Amino acid sequence: MAYDLQGKVIVITGASSGIGAATAIACAKAGMDVALGARRLDKLEQVAGEIRSLGRRAIVQTCDVAKDDEVEQLVNAALDTFGKLDVAFANAGYGLFASVLETPDEQVRAMFETNFHGTLRLLRAAARPMIKNRSGHLLICSSAASEISLPMYGIYSATKAAQDSIAGAMRAELSHTNIHVSSVHPIGTSSEFFDVAKDRSRHPKFHLNTPAALTQTPQQVASAIVRCLRRPKPEVWPSPMTRFGVALTTAMPRVAAWIMRRRANSRYSESS
Repeated sequence: MAYDLQGKVIVITGASSGIGAATAIACAKAGMDVALGARRLDKLEQVAGEIRSLGRRAIVQTCDVAKDDEVEQLVNAALDTFGKLDVAFANAGYGLFASVLETPDEQVRAMFETNFHGTLRLLRAAARPMIKNRSGHLLICSSAASEISLPMYGIYSATKAAQDSIAGAMRAELSHTNIHVSSVHPIGTSSEFFDVAKDRSRHPKFHLNTPAALTQTPQQVASAIVRCLRRPKPEVWPSPMTRFGVALTTAMPRVAAWIMRRRANSRYSESS
């Protein structure tokens, strides 16, 4: 079944740049109105301006997904302005380059607070009106790293795996309500993500885990998300090659472990 997106309303966290901003603009091009949430109001206003230039409505709301009240305010603002909520995209999150044993507890908790609990906050707030109307679509920006943990991105990978787990559970739990739940699994994307990760990590051996040839643009990911909104499916993999590779490593864990060991030893060992 294909859905007409004209006039639908989506709320997006982490909408000031990268995948969030690209998805907001792609949804507007598809005929949707957008509620934008992020911490940087000036960046949100720029995205909102692009959406309005396309003839669609947009509202902005400063939103730190680590705060219950700000997430509630974002969802309520969408409902108050547009009168409904059809889609919610939990996109806010960040990465950190550090070994599992080196990462301080406070950094582990902070990343889970944003990446996992921030996702859960939006899903809970957005699901309430959707359940009442027995219609909607919840999307979670997970990662290809949810399926195979990357060396030096272990904590980040754990938050992405946690997101993927609740997506699968909610997909079954909400199946009787006509609410779709989809997880999105991008590979490395050309955005501010790695700049933020590098700045937070300040690690002398910081390295991007995605080869340049496989790196995608936020617009490529956004296009895949819009296709999923039109024809809902459980998982969105913008890179078919990555999906195939992850499937192979999942089926052959010894091979996956060997690859990750070689990767870690060649790039991050003390002697390298």
